[in-house]
Amino acid sequence: MTAHTHFTNSFSAPVVALHSSASSSHQWKHLEETLSHRFTMSAPNLPGYGGEAVMHTACADGVRMVAAPIIQHIAGFGQPVHLVGHSFGAAVALKIALTMPHLVKSLTVYEPAAFHFLKSGDGAEQALFDKIYDVSQAVSDSHAAGSPTRGMQAFIDFWNGTGAWDSMPEHTRDGLSTLAPSIMADFANGLSETWSLADLADLPMPVLMLTGMDSPDIAQHVATRIADAIPHSRLALLPGMGHMAPVFEPDWVNPRIYEHIISTERPAANCYWPQLSAA
Repeated sequence: MTAHTHFTNSFSAPVVALHSSASSSHQWKHLEETLSHRFTMSAPNLPGYGGEAVMHTACADGVRMVAAPIIQHIAGFGQPVHLVGHSFGAAVALKIALTMPHLVKSLTVYEPAAFHFLKSGDGAEQALFDKIYDVSQAVSDSHAAGSPTRGMQAFIDFWNGTGAWDSMPEHTRDGLSTLAPSIMADFANGLSETWSLADLADLPMPVLMLTGMDSPDIAQHVATRIADAIPHSRLALLPGMGHMAPVFEPDWVNPRIYEHIISTERPAANCYWPQLSAA
């Protein structure tokens, strides 16, 4: 596992940020700049990205194997961290918070790609699950047929809107097509996850859930359901933002991440305002 780490002389808890599928640690460069004056920040590359090998064997316990090296990385700091995640990275962050809560001081997640619990939901939730399962199958089937481009087009258009793929430069499309095996592995691990919404009630850390109001319905629904299940959580709805806002709209997303982290480091009860005196 590789990680880009910015070091500072701050005594604040470190920040660890996990990227989305079809991305890399590079997506957090603007967040690193936002936090650089106060926090040590690390952005590990998940399997299949940034030069890391693809994890071809799906884990029977969801993203546990993906989370394992991240947990080891976090433990190396010798103190709990502020954990941040986007999409698949947010699903991994949730897994870490559930299995090793003592390592997580605060949790900030943007639209976790955690869809497994929809399978046991009502008819509407099962319909949402069928949508995302169809996307995963499109990626797998097209890759097996030797034409990964079709599946990646379905993936990109699902998250960014019809026509998003066609609007990309050819070299970008070519690069994304090479990531089909990584996307397949992310789906295989994510959809085999085992935790329930009831398990989230045990999370002790403050949690900020972010979702874009222009994101696909499944992303908003999952974000809302997870936020409702966590006792110490806040749900922030971002107007005009989509699923990839942490990448394409960092100036809107990063201040909210920063606010949640800093409010955990220094709660409002510990803020002191200067006393005003009459002239």
